[in-house]
Amino acid sequence: MILRRMKMKKFISLTLVAVMVLSMSLFMASCGGDDKEAGADGGKDLRIRCVISTNLGDQSFNDSANAGIKQLQEEGFDAKTVECKEDPKLYEQNLRSAADDADIVIGVGSELEMIGTVADDYPEVKFVWCDIVDEKLKDHPNMTCVSYKQNEGSYLVGWVAGKMSKSNVVGFIGGENIPVINDFRVGFEQGAKAAGEDKGETVKVVKSFTNSWSDTNAGAESGQTLASQGADIIFCAAGGSGNGAIMKAKELGIKCIGVDQDQRITLKKYADDILCSMVKQVGKSIVDIVKDYAEDPESFPGAKVFDAGMDGGYVDVVYGDKDQEILVPEDIRAELDEQIKNLKDGKLKVDTAL
Repeated sequence: MILRRMKMKKFISLTLVAVMVLSMSLFMASCGGDDKEAGADGGKDLRIRCVISTNLGDQSFNDSANAGIKQLQEEGFDAKTVECKEDPKLYEQNLRSAADDADIVIGVGSELEMIGTVADDYPEVKFVWCDIVDEKLKDHPNMTCVSYKQNEGSYLVGWVAGKMSKSNVVGFIGGENIPVINDFRVGFEQGAKAAGEDKGETVKVVKSFTNSWSDTNAGAESGQTLASQGADIIFCAAGGSGNGAIMKAKELGIKCIGVDQDQRITLKKYADDILCSMVKQVGKSIVDIVKDYAEDPESFPGAKVFDAGMDGGYVDVVYGDKDQEILVPEDIRAELDEQIKNLKDGKLKVDTAL
């Protein structure tokens, strides 16, 4: 009897131990399963809102940013773009509305200068301001500014313009007379003049500002003004307004250089009037920052500048679609390859307005 009771107690004890082990195993498995699922999801429950100060449809900077948002959507992120349509009353309003509904807010446009103030009011939200560096960035731990090396890319297309110009006068159209646009200008001017020296001639650079990012009539007028000063190649760094000069190029007897996207593709109707484009991969920078944060929140470069240059593939010169005739001669493209190598090796220093 005693032996039977002892065996029964041992059986009950072993059963309880087995139940406890099984329960713990199931619990650990469920926890492990959740961790695995979160890792596999890659943080795609993040909400991303992109606020654009002007409009989509510029075939340039804004559309490049939106391409990044579309890519994030396709990869499963909750990402949306909001347009302010150049209405100053909507700038802060849309930033705050976005912050109420987002984990990451992307600001696109120099007009969104209040983004730092909004960031301070939403410390749990991350903010990214593309193409502008806030003077007080170090005071905003939840905000980064993306600085593209547009001066370097502009140097390269300036070299193309300087080498291909027959009049030895090239033009620059900017959207506004602000530091980031002048960063394009000084790089373009340096490249054009260096190309002139290389061919033993003097190249002059003339400029005009449209004071708009969307007014194509203003771009056409700027193009006409520069053409009247002798420019036969014009670099259009003016968003949608610069497209006006491209559309008028054939009438003016000039060639243009596109910006931000491959405009021989986005403005295919005018591809024969565009030599090449200096692209800033705005969308790529947005995607990279978001995906890095999704993988590792500690990677967010708060209070720091995110440098987007040629090394990371954020700045480049492109010549159109694969089925389009390349308008820049092979020898000049070979020279550009050498210039790019010099840039990456630090042998070539490009002036900056920033």
